[in-house]
Amino acid sequence: MMPIKCQMETRDFDDYRAVYCGLCKQLGRSHGIFSRFLLNYDLVLLAVTADALSGEAGAVRCEGCFANPITKRPTCHETAGLALAADGLVMLSYHKLCDNLDDEKFLKRLGYRLLKPFAGRMYKKAAKRHPALAQTLTQAMDAQRVLEAAGCASLDAACEPTAQMCAALFAAAGANDAERRLLYRLGLFAGQIVYLLDAAEDFEGDQKAGRYNVFIQGGYTKESAAEATRRRCRMAAGEIALCYNALDIRQYKNILDNIFFLGLPQGIAMAGTKRNERRAGHGQIDSLPHTGPA
Repeated sequence: MMPIKCQMETRDFDDYRAVYCGLCKQLGRSHGIFSRFLLNYDLVLLAVTADALSGEAGAVRCEGCFANPITKRPTCHETAGLALAADGLVMLSYHKLCDNLDDEKFLKRLGYRLLKPFAGRMYKKAAKRHPALAQTLTQAMDAQRVLEAAGCASLDAACEPTAQMCAALFAAAGANDAERRLLYRLGLFAGQIVYLLDAAEDFEGDQKAGRYNVFIQGGYTKESAAEATRRRCRMAAGEIALCYNALDIRQYKNILDNIFFLGLPQGIAMAGTKRNERRAGHGQIDSLPHTGPA
């Protein structure tokens, strides 16, 4: 879930990119320099949301980095939202790596096995700081494996583990019970959207490779899978809007409005297309490398 750049004011775009660059630097501080290669857009929204609710404004400094050593860019530093997003990204990446060990062919599995000890050490640090969140993510990934092994054809059931993971991540950003309830529900529907968009995008690749895909199991065509995704995701986006409007946003409101009311509907409308096409539809955010899905 990303903003549409052409609909952002320059100041808001700079703030969003500062959080993105800040997440990269936070990964390095929390988990070492190699963790910065995990950087992607997935948890930037979590960092923005957490700090938008707390009102915590991290120090912003213009800095370069190894990906852009010449051009210095505004970089946000050391907020609770960035710390949570960095730990969440590490834990999700570790589970993704473990999942790939089961799904990929021999040569790719070999590479993942070599990476697993390093990822495992980062995971342990993050899990120690967030034990309840780590437990929820592990349980959800285990549930996902069970569903896939059983050839689950129910869209609702197949979405549930990802929905629970996103719900737990967003709820962790809440400062009180009322915020946590709203964030949990927001994350629940966001997770449904993420899962369905990914499944619709991966339809052809999974079909060719013989991998599990809930739409294939349910007898959908590529076109009907995309249409079902758009229909379900639009309903989920409506629920997200209700939760978001009930939150007390103290900063970054223009950014979050853009993401939830412009970027999200556009991403849903492009269901079934590749991630890089969806990202291009939002406008190029920056030139840093991306190692994961958008």
